[in-house]
Amino acid sequence: MNRANRSWTNAAVPVGLIAVFAVSLGGCVPVETVQKPSLSEVRLGNVQGEITEDDRLRPGEVRAEVDAIDRGRQEIHVLTDGGRRRILRYDINRTRVVYHGWDYAVENLEAGDRIAYYTAPRHGSYVERIRIQEPVQARAAPSTAQRVPPRNDIVEGTVDRIDPTLGVFDIRPRRGRVITVSVPYNARSVDVDYFRSLRRGDSVRVEGEFVNADSLQLLSFLSPRDR
Repeated sequence: MNRANRSWTNAAVPVGLIAVFAVSLGGCVPVETVQKPSLSEVRLGNVQGEITEDDRLRPGEVRAEVDAIDRGRQEIHVLTDGGRRRILRYDINRTRVVYHGWDYAVENLEAGDRIAYYTAPRHGSYVERIRIQEPVQARAAPSTAQRVPPRNDIVEGTVDRIDPTLGVFDIRPRRGRVITVSVPYNARSVDVDYFRSLRRGDSVRVEGEFVNADSLQLLSFLSPRDR
């Protein structure tokens, strides 16, 4: 091989390396990732396709399902994967609810949600952080999120205002804001009679479904518990 050919060959090597390097750089272009749905999107059924689950437990966490929420007592009743029933006390201003990195108020939690919580919160009186692993709406439809009625909530407190004409009354819990309870037109006769017998200052405990953050539609009156 003459000197000219050797020079051409040696010059071709860097060119080839440059070409490979360019291809490698092209392969490193970031691929756009799918945005994980927010809790609000899942609740409203605005998610297309399969919902990304977050089913891995972190050290110190316990997996459970929310059975009921007593907003008057600020208690979350859960059933753990081990079959144990627990009552988690929460602080309306301090307890955080997290879903895929989004922070929500504890009031966004619904019965039927699959959650993970820490067994030993730093503050002994309430749980500080609850991570939603699977919202109840996602469990109802594996491929497409659909809105399903949440499980019932329980409110307990003292009767404040009563409006027999509109069929509504206010409950003032020991903690938290006043809740307006409406008695539906098709309520059971025993619940209608109970409503008619209510007096301001009575202790009452009801089961129903929240229409919004301040209004509950009555399903039934429950026996008040000892305070």
